Amino acid sequence: MRTLIERLSAVEGLEHVLTHFTDSCARPYNGSIFENNRSPYLLTCSMQAVAYFGVRGDITDVLPCIRAARIANWGPQDSKAQDLPHAAGTVTYALNYHHEGGRYPDGSLMPAPTLEAPGLRIDWDRLHMPLSNQVEEPTPCLPTGSGGIYRRCSTLPDAPMSVAAARTRYGTILTFSLGGWGSTGYDYFTVPRQKPPA
Repeated sequence: MRTLIERLSAVEGLEHVLTHFTDSCARPYNGSIFENNRSPYLLTCSMQAVAYFGVRGDITDVLPCIRAARIANWGPQDSKAQDLPHAAGTVTYALNYHHEGGRYPDGSLMPAPTLEAPGLRIDWDRLHMPLSNQVEEPTPCLPTGSGGIYRRCSTLPDAPMSVAAARTRYGTILTFSLGGWGSTGYDYFTVPRQKPPA
C-alpha cells in the first residue's frame, strides 16, 4: 500500500497531504440461522488506507499523468490496454465528464467519475459540477480496543494539515483509497476453521 501511495505521490501535479491507515481483525460474518454461509475462517484481518492529495492546477491536467504513472489499469480496457469508450472508471471517461460539464449532449447528467481498479479507487472534489462532490475529513481513529477483536489506526504525518486547509491551499483534494476485494491488504491474515476429526 505504501509503495502505491509513494508512486502516486510522485505524479506531477499532486502533493501528498496525509494518509490514514486502518488494520483490523474480526470474526467473519456467517449469515443468519436461515443461511448456510459459514466462513472457512475463524478470524480474518484486513488493512485499508486512504491517502489525501492536493491537486496543483486543473484536475484534467493531472488525470493523464495518473494514467501515465501506470499504478493500475483504471476501469475496463481493450486488448491494447486502451480505455473502453464511454466506460465509467477510466481516465478517458473522467476527462470527458469534465470537458462536457458533467452532461451528455441531450442535457442529461453523466454518472460521477472515479478511477477504479481491483482494491483501488481515486476520487476528487467536483465542487462546480452537476453531481458535486467534496472530499470529507478522514474519520478519527477509534479508541484502542474498539471495533472488533483487534483494530489499529494511524495517520501520517503525525500532525497533518486538515483537508479543509489543504483545499484552501490547492483548490482541489484527491483521495486514493486502497483496500477491499482485490487489494493486497484484503484478508492478508486468516485463521482457518479446524475441520472436525473424521
